[in-house]
Amino acid sequence: MWTVADLDALPDDGCRYEILHGELLVTPPPSNSHEGVAVTLVFLFANWCRAHTGWAVRARGGVHINEASWLEPDLSVFPAPHMIDVPWREMPAPLLVVEILSRSTEKRDRHRKRPAYLAHGVREVWLVSRRKRTIERWTAASEFPDTFLESITWTPDPALPSLVVPAVELFGPNE
Repeated sequence: MWTVADLDALPDDGCRYEILHGELLVTPPPSNSHEGVAVTLVFLFANWCRAHTGWAVRARGGVHINEASWLEPDLSVFPAPHMIDVPWREMPAPLLVVEILSRSTEKRDRHRKRPAYLAHGVREVWLVSRRKRTIERWTAASEFPDTFLESITWTPDPALPSLVVPAVELFGPNE
């Protein structure tokens, strides 16, 4: 059974190492198109958070669920302004987690990681499919996702303006 402490001994070889319920999950380095979507999302969320909340936006950061489950989403938004020096274990559950699906990780992201995030208290999980040009929104109350083709709107607090993420910004123009 793998633990969070075991992850420190793994090589820094560009792969993503996570554990879920004691099982080691290894993901190869992301593709160029995957990183393009990730960078766009980080830019949009970081600018929105800076303008409206000061919340922490992290790319490839950690979500510490327990000593047998440590996950690294492509993007997470924590309701934790100014927590730069706080260890991952002390961060609150993210408000939002985004996983960008690939052929090698889609099944795991959809059926294993998504429920783990939601059980940990993450409010929303987005699954972004470059191949299908879709964004799925899951919450703890979702039996099925809400699927978006043109854009998705994030409203974490009704007192704040919403963030609209156009699909064309993530995936480029329809061809």
